[in-house]
Amino acid sequence: MESISTKSRPLESMTVAVVDQHADDYADLLNSTQKSSIHWQFVSTGHEALRLARMQPVDLWMVNTQLPDMSGLDLCTMLKSQLVQGVIYVVTDEYNEQIEREARICGATLFGCKPVQPGWIDHFCMEKLSH
Repeated sequence: MESISTKSRPLESMTVAVVDQHADDYADLLNSTQKSSIHWQFVSTGHEALRLARMQPVDLWMVNTQLPDMSGLDLCTMLKSQLVQGVIYVVTDEYNEQIEREARICGATLFGCKPVQPGWIDHFCMEKLSH
């Protein structure tokens, strides 16, 4: 499990967990949010994500549909059953309408394709931190 904190963690920071084998696909996103109060957690498997969910609260989950040990959609369902609150953003490498429908059925709050746009993360962070 890899942890990247974009700055020391103040009380009003938030945690974003990325569940994806290809953490390097999020380099631009990390660079664009360096000045924000985001504590990044990177895991590559569904089992690591479930362990993380038990260990600490996560404000935003970014879950790729293709994981080595399970479907990202199955992980989404499991996380939704464990989470009292939390946003799950299902991410795919390429757009697929069927997968988007399935992601919504599994409880995903958002659906998108790589590359993840930094503007959305910035907007989510401002909304979260203003509450």
